[in-house]
Amino acid sequence: FKLAISVQEVPSQVSTFVSKLAAVDAAFAVSSKDLAEAVKRVGSSAIEAGLGIDELIAAVTAAQQITARGGAVIGNSFKTIFTRIQRPRVIKELENLGIAVRGIGGSVKPAMQILQELAKTYDNLSSVQKAATAELIGGVFQVNVLKASLRDLTKDYSLYANALNISNKA
Repeated sequence: FKLAISVQEVPSQVSTFVSKLAAVDAAFAVSSKDLAEAVKRVGSSAIEAGLGIDELIAAVTAAQQITARGGAVIGNSFKTIFTRIQRPRVIKELENLGIAVRGIGGSVKPAMQILQELAKTYDNLSSVQKAATAELIGGVFQVNVLKASLRDLTKDYSLYANALNISNKA
């Protein structure tokens, strides 16, 4: 939500957050505990990467359902991915691959939009380009979560889109 909220806003923000976790927990093979643990680990990196709470919950949900990894692992993976995807070198490499990383006005898009753009192009890359790009963004240890997310983002009925819709409505 917000980094700085007033004391009066805290109960309402917490209630909304818990409602979002519960709604997604009920619809997917994830637990509120794992979602909360992931959000705790990646929260500040996600905010810096331009994600809202709903996008973060959806990304964690999709990755966890696909990989069956715990919230701590998923959270740490996305912390790495969201941090790396903002690096100037990574942005330049993605642009060299023809991936739209900048919006109208030249500012860098939020991380999930960049991942969605990468997902559209990823299957058309050579095996060398895929490996280099995955390691550049995910590092050696986060590649599985990155690839699972990219595969999901290409689907017409992605887990991410479904979880995003549920979280938004909660």
